[in-house]
Amino acid sequence: MVGPVETCPCDCYITYGEGHRTMNQEFLDKVLESPRLPSLPTIALEVIDLVQKQDVNIKQIASTIQLDPALSSKILKTVNSSFYGQAHSISTISHALVVMGLNSVKTLALGFSLVTNLKKCENDNFDHMSFWKRSLYTAVAAKSLAKKMNLVEQEEVFLGALLQDLGMLTLDQTLGDEYRQAIAEAGTNHKQVRELEIKAFETDHAEVGAVLAERWKLPPLLVVPIRYHEQPEKSPEDLRMLCHCVSIGNSVADVFMENTEGKPLDTYYRLAREKLNMSPEEAEPLLMMIHKDTVEMQRLFDLPTGGLGDPDDILAKANETLMNLTLEQQQAAQQLEIKNKELVQEANTDSLTGVANRRRFNEFVADQFKQVPVTKCPLSILFFDVDHFKKFNDTYGHQIGDLVLVEFAKLLAGHMPEKSMVARYGGEEFSVVMPNTTRAEAAQEAESVRQAIEANQVETDQGVLSITSSIGVATYEGEVFSRVEQLIKAADQAVYASKSGGRNCVRVFVPKSARKSA
Repeated sequence: MVGPVETCPCDCYITYGEGHRTMNQEFLDKVLESPRLPSLPTIALEVIDLVQKQDVNIKQIASTIQLDPALSSKILKTVNSSFYGQAHSISTISHALVVMGLNSVKTLALGFSLVTNLKKCENDNFDHMSFWKRSLYTAVAAKSLAKKMNLVEQEEVFLGALLQDLGMLTLDQTLGDEYRQAIAEAGTNHKQVRELEIKAFETDHAEVGAVLAERWKLPPLLVVPIRYHEQPEKSPEDLRMLCHCVSIGNSVADVFMENTEGKPLDTYYRLAREKLNMSPEEAEPLLMMIHKDTVEMQRLFDLPTGGLGDPDDILAKANETLMNLTLEQQQAAQQLEIKNKELVQEANTDSLTGVANRRRFNEFVADQFKQVPVTKCPLSILFFDVDHFKKFNDTYGHQIGDLVLVEFAKLLAGHMPEKSMVARYGGEEFSVVMPNTTRAEAAQEAESVRQAIEANQVETDQGVLSITSSIGVATYEGEVFSRVEQLIKAADQAVYASKSGGRNCVRVFVPKSARKSA
């Protein structure tokens, strides 16, 4: 068993390994005590028993396997196949054990005996064709990935992946229609199967398969990939890479399976990059090899997978789907960027007049204020107050008052230099921030726009209206003002001086130091 076993105080859940919770004990007993539970073949039991002995030798294992001629024949046919690519023909199990190693032959013996037995678990209501197709593609892909990562346990990865969904067969055999109805909603979406299992039984097929594999006394190198193929990140750290190979192998199976949900090729490339540090350029060539080897292993294991299709057509469709996905993502990103710009614009714009709002004014003027000591370029602010604005509202109503403000903002925006920023400061008060503008230049611009305002007439349904404005100017040249608030206050004081001076005029805030130098 992998990891410590812990029982919670209420004795209703069992935990295996790192943060993994399985079903309540009552459900576990129901599954494991079923007379329809898949059993381990005698030859597999004997192989497992032998390889766990310390003093076992190759001759003993070879003799045991040779007691089953069909199994021996399958193993020899497999080790001589293109899947293993041996330079010389291997004619006996003893020879295979010497050339291939104990682990490879033992795993093949287990694999053939288990699969032969599990193929008998057939009924008309379970999609065995899709089951074995997914299992075989995943197994071949997992081994290919393990080989690419130079992992030693390549045979165990293959068999662990081939048995990854053992729990599905177990639940189907023991629960029958109850299980099929529980996962019916998933259809061809294999990812959804686990969610529906947990909802119905408070466990999933991965845990059921692992518990059964433990009962059969399969080694941890097989049990762990079965248990964690859906959640490899929760597997024991020393076997996590194996589990990632099996999990990514599932995404490869999705590439080659028909009617799969989502974008499997994109998922495969992403997981290979994130978990195995493989670039798409490294991961892509594996796909054709995986399909070729899957065809070969389907023949050797004689699995009911149905047709495996033309790999060129399958991958062409997968690449087309990926390309469409990429285009969709790019379009979505562009739309999001546009939307974000619109939101930023909206957040920084006065809803009535369309010029910048107070928030944007504060940000812009503060940023420009910081630039002055660096650039040595002066910063000027113009403050505008629409003269006697209250009378417009009181005499003509707020709609006319709003129209006056809109026309006033348009005039400012059209008259001021492009580098300037026009903002509605609040109510009938407007401001213009003018970077790289001296006091004299700002005063000249202020007088020019004052005359334009005075000359402008606002046409309304209640007649033509004339407006004027009191204007204040303040300039920061790197001295006098230590904070931007002081500059703003200086411009505000200049506006009050303009209003006190009879309105419709420009007043410039001149610091004492500037007056003396003048």
